[in-house]
Amino acid sequence: MQEKGGLRERKRLATRQLIETTAVELVGARGYDAVTVDMICAASNVSSRTFFNYFPSKDAAVIGDVLVIPDDDTVNRLLDEYPADPLRAVVHIFETAVHGLGDDFDLLSRRRQIIKGNPELLQRHLRGLHELEESLTRLVAQRLLANPEQRHLAGRVDAEEEASATVMTAGAAMRYVFRRWQNSDKNQTRAELLTPALELMAEIIRPANPQK
Repeated sequence: MQEKGGLRERKRLATRQLIETTAVELVGARGYDAVTVDMICAASNVSSRTFFNYFPSKDAAVIGDVLVIPDDDTVNRLLDEYPADPLRAVVHIFETAVHGLGDDFDLLSRRRQIIKGNPELLQRHLRGLHELEESLTRLVAQRLLANPEQRHLAGRVDAEEEASATVMTAGAAMRYVFRRWQNSDKNQTRAELLTPALELMAEIIRPANPQK
């Protein structure tokens, strides 16, 4: 039973990958506005019913799950995992939000070009990122207010400002992780690069032997 279940899952993932790869190739060759769901289905040799079993729209197939905003329960669970290190928690939340991007570098690169070349898609992506940052800032601020012992900047800024700085710093760490992963030989996942990235940023922000 497990083997059959595993086979079904592999077939499901293969079909999904075929559809999204085909969609990206068509848009790359013909332009975003010129490609329809019917064209993607025909080129993938799947029915429209199968297409919509995997993707709710053409956009979803072309650009993928670029950003999935975790619900409040998921965010709070991840914050609970790192009670003394909100920054590390928020970085992992960002990784959860972009997990749907996968690790196919070529596909990611082509999708990035499509988003950059289509203002509507770019604006949608930026709105999603802003919404994620706002949501995280709100939840981190609530956590810091309820647990002042977890604060690192108490007495210097209020909890809301500390939460905002934490989320912005985590976002910078994720951008660095993406850049490093893109330029690597891909023998490590993005998640595996998170801790080294945070350690590097900590050394930059607080050098071991600061000069006076």
